[in-house]
Amino acid sequence: MAVRFSADAQDYTRSLGLGSQTQWAVSCWMKLSADRNAAATAWSLDDGSGTSFYLGSDTDGTTMYVWDFGGADAYGSRALSVGTWYYWGVSSNNGSGVVISRAAGDTGFTATPWSGGVASLSLATLRLGETALGGEWLNGCLAAVKVWSGAALSQAELEAEAWSYMPRRAANLAAWYPLTRAETTDYSGAGRTLSGGSGTATEDGPPIPWRQGRPRRLTPLSVPAEATPGTIAAHWSMPAPGVATGVTQHPSVIAAPWTMLAPEVFTGDPVTPVEAGLLPAPWSMPAPTVQAFKNATVAAPLIAAPWSMPAPAMSVPVNAGDDLDGPGQLSFNGFKLGGGTRYPFIQLDGASVDLPALDNGNVPHPTADGSISGQKLPQSRIITLTTRIRAPRDQIEQAALDFLNGLPAAEADEELPLAIRVMDTIYVGRGAVIRRAAPIDKRFRVGRVEAVVQWELSDPRLYSRALHSATIPDGSAVDVFNAGNRKTRPLVRVPGPAHGPSLTSEQILGDGRSVLRVVEFDLEVAAGETLIIDPEHNTATIGGVSKVRYLTGASLAVGSWVLGRGATTIEYVTQEGGAPPITVLWRDAWI
Repeated sequence: MAVRFSADAQDYTRSLGLGSQTQWAVSCWMKLSADRNAAATAWSLDDGSGTSFYLGSDTDGTTMYVWDFGGADAYGSRALSVGTWYYWGVSSNNGSGVVISRAAGDTGFTATPWSGGVASLSLATLRLGETALGGEWLNGCLAAVKVWSGAALSQAELEAEAWSYMPRRAANLAAWYPLTRAETTDYSGAGRTLSGGSGTATEDGPPIPWRQGRPRRLTPLSVPAEATPGTIAAHWSMPAPGVATGVTQHPSVIAAPWTMLAPEVFTGDPVTPVEAGLLPAPWSMPAPTVQAFKNATVAAPLIAAPWSMPAPAMSVPVNAGDDLDGPGQLSFNGFKLGGGTRYPFIQLDGASVDLPALDNGNVPHPTADGSISGQKLPQSRIITLTTRIRAPRDQIEQAALDFLNGLPAAEADEELPLAIRVMDTIYVGRGAVIRRAAPIDKRFRVGRVEAVVQWELSDPRLYSRALHSATIPDGSAVDVFNAGNRKTRPLVRVPGPAHGPSLTSEQILGDGRSVLRVVEFDLEVAAGETLIIDPEHNTATIGGVSKVRYLTGASLAVGSWVLGRGATTIEYVTQEGGAPPITVLWRDAWI
């Protein structure tokens, strides 16, 4: 996001008080939203009496320069297009320096060195969206404004600052204003809070992430395992009993309030968060026996109070494949077929190693042999099971009825869990019955019926039964692994408080190229809230309310944030840091 200026007197100002400096630097991203056909200013540094450096346009409104009023010159001329984001960086070193610029769609930077300018500048006042002269306001946007004092950044350092809101160089940083929202905060830590900005708004910002660089922390890959919960700690307190001398005390049961933190459980298919409430646990303390005499001090011994907590009762949905206990089995929404049932496999098509039909994007080459290669996208997966219903003669009708009831046609657009075990590995997916046939012939009376059932899976991927997870602290990165052969869509839970959550995934391909995917929100996740990022359904919600509109200009669509096959590094950062860790959940995927 970025701050939008649309009228005069919306500018920001700050008294810097940095004194006379021979070395300084400024960088920012800016955009013209309209051509005023008049002078317009992105930023200005001045001494309060007329000597200044500023980034502004000529009177035509679109030709931008860095102006040196002390040296009566202008550097880095560039004609701007309305609606395009541009990066600008300027560094001054004792009267010499460099101006660099780059449009968001350019493949390189334009650099203009200069010399013979003003040797030193009194950094008294910073202005954003205006000059000290007044009337030269910006009808456009600003973002990622960074100011350094007492240091002249090299051209390489200025170029590096273009790729993120967060400064790459922290040394000599005098002020930093991300301007992802209409605010005055200085994020450099120097406390140079802006004033003004009344009437400004926000728009989509430049196509850059909040932060670059991925500190890495390797964690073991998750594996299928049985989880045994440990002891639950429950905070409680007991009031001190009152004792009076000369009186026999027979107190009743003493009430002692206590609470137990609610556990969070993930289970089912699809994953469903279950948040248990407080668990009540009755307990009692026997009445203490106390004897006291006149003029005596009574010190009551430690009182032992037995108490008990009932085991928490919890019911959860059956995970797809939980009922498969041997090779050659299949389960559809809990209805089991295959080995050990009345419906053994004769043949299974379309599952395991079978490739679904493809939509082939190849087109004939117009001037040469063969075709021009296009994208190959798998169609829906069709799985067909041929079986033989077997049962004693007096039970065959019930077995056929169970087959009928366990394999219903879908209602509306629903798809139900389907789990397949050919040998040892269990694959899961979601599908709907599209064919069911069991022709009746004379063998029906002796308990034999040939039958066929067919499912269509709109998502052709088959997934691992094991649900993997990774916990990523704010400001850290974790390597995760998709053991399948196809991209998989994870589910991400972002707990609050978190301001501006950003997730970056990096996958290194076999040829050494890197694939970066960013999903980033200009959003405040409050304490007690959780942002659910669900690429499978292309949604991002808090409490069921969509937050997709808060994606920044640097972000992919939620549905495009996937984990490729093999290893991927996921980094999580927020704008202010210190947010609780996120949880990433995923399954391996195969086509």
